[in-house]
Amino acid sequence: MFNKQKRHFSRLVIQKQETAKYKQIEMQTLKVGIWINILMGLCGWVGYYFASSYALALDGSLCTISAVSFIVALRITRKRDVKSEEYPFGIYSVENVYAMLQGILLIAITVFSIFESIGSIISYIKSGPTILEPLKLTPLLIYTIGMVFACAGVWLYYRRQLEKTAGESPILKSETVAAYVDTFVTVGTGLALILMAIVPQDSPFAFLNYIGDSIIVIGISLFLLPPPIRVVSHSFFSLIGRTTQNAALRNRTEAVIKAALDPSFKLVKVLLFHVGSSYEVDITITPQNDAQMNLEKYREARSTIEAELKKLYPNLVLQIFLL
Repeated sequence: MFNKQKRHFSRLVIQKQETAKYKQIEMQTLKVGIWINILMGLCGWVGYYFASSYALALDGSLCTISAVSFIVALRITRKRDVKSEEYPFGIYSVENVYAMLQGILLIAITVFSIFESIGSIISYIKSGPTILEPLKLTPLLIYTIGMVFACAGVWLYYRRQLEKTAGESPILKSETVAAYVDTFVTVGTGLALILMAIVPQDSPFAFLNYIGDSIIVIGISLFLLPPPIRVVSHSFFSLIGRTTQNAALRNRTEAVIKAALDPSFKLVKVLLFHVGSSYEVDITITPQNDAQMNLEKYREARSTIEAELKKLYPNLVLQIFLL
């Protein structure tokens, strides 16, 4: 018999249900991403050299960041689910650390680009076009045509790979956001720069030949800041222990628990935490009647809940508290 004043709990680690295919998807995506981003980063900086457009340098910088981050992500993917005495539940939280740091880096690059562009505009206002190179049309055309198709293809590839993991991979989610940012920078910047490069020198808008790319960088950077900010916010709050804010997921989890719970127990509270690609579910239950409570019923309820939650989450830490 259980004394209702005593608090008992059971901490279970539900064995990892992540299939070899799930992990293979991440590894394959990251390996492909490394080489793609190295190539695109080089193209961005070469384009900057020949076209005299700082916007292309921004594009190259974003690609370089992605290439480096893919190398780090590849290592994390290999090590995150390795359990040890020191980390008995794996190191899934490092995925959030990675996503947060990458988001911060993207924000830093974007903000730096804004200030750099503002500096170019101020220099033009003070000194005129004498210290600035005009945009060059031919290199811009070559770069834009090639990179628009490349960036769009890469973004769609990452998004499709993320969908194969049911959207549960923080690493692929972060990289998809980065690819989204890079795609819009490339498409928007390339097309706008081509239009500016063909402005006649005797036109009232001739200044766009010199600072048009700076104006574009500022506009696109401001537009693209929200995605990495959201990634940083989500990762930060996951690391400090905030419960999952996805109401639909919380309701679904609670419904599964209620359906699986033995009638002799009453559900008191459910807390859902999302850390990396793992989930922790904390369940508090209490017996409907202390006199009818026994250890066997508790074990049966625990096993049933465990079996049902296995169907929802690939990696799960389950805690059951009995009041």
